Amino acid sequence: MFKFLETYKVVYEELNFTVAAEKLFISQPTVSTQIHKLEEIVGAPLFVRNGRTEMSPTESGKLFYIQCKEMLELWEDSIHEVQSLKGILRTTCKIGASHTIAVHYLPAILKDIQEQFPLVDFEVYLSNSEDVLKKVETRMWDFGFIEAALTTTELERVPFLKDELVVAGKKEETLWLVREKGSGIHHFTMDYFDTYNIQPQQKMIIESNEMIIKLLEKGIGKTLISKQAVGNIPFESLKEPLERELYLIKPKQQNKVLQQVVEAFFNALNK
Repeated sequence: MFKFLETYKVVYEELNFTVAAEKLFISQPTVSTQIHKLEEIVGAPLFVRNGRTEMSPTESGKLFYIQCKEMLELWEDSIHEVQSLKGILRTTCKIGASHTIAVHYLPAILKDIQEQFPLVDFEVYLSNSEDVLKKVETRMWDFGFIEAALTTTELERVPFLKDELVVAGKKEETLWLVREKGSGIHHFTMDYFDTYNIQPQQKMIIESNEMIIKLLEKGIGKTLISKQAVGNIPFESLKEPLERELYLIKPKQQNKVLQQVVEAFFNALNK
């Protein structure tokens, strides 16, 4: 049964039988058979097939994925408990982080965290705050860091740091560089425009902080951005300092190893 659950988890995350089969080192027909048998056991379709390659999870499939992750984590936790008695414990921890946190806060602590957990393989993914929230909620990632006050009933959200926002770039520039909807900074940028009655003559939507920084370095545009990110770019602090909370988000239920990892990250970022 656990093999079926592991197969389902990978198929759900990849939404492609061929890719799932490659990741699981089994044949595509075996993947299809296991998913079909699992649907028979559950008594409901878990995926909608759209042609030969396209597929999407049903509402039952979305719910079952969350429960599947919990069951697999409980199983892994039990194995970890036994293995820890023998001194052998290895696991993977997937972390999602929004751009500012990933680039300007996590690098300073990752080396120490890795030394604290030498048998944990860390995977760090960059995305915007809404996407991080979604993937932590669906257990695709174990926990995450976001720059907006987002949460769901399935998650805990804990503030760990305040981050000052400034206007970076040449003051006379009329082109505003704005992050996309879903990013933490987009919400604050729109509020800033409203508060100061700013109606940009020109606006460019960009999904990457790194690209925004490169444009600013070339003297192109201006933007509202974390003070941590400006480097040598000219910037102006606001008359009334604008600070935002940075948050750690995590599922309410986690295995013991992940609980320890989350606590270590939180403590390191609060120093």
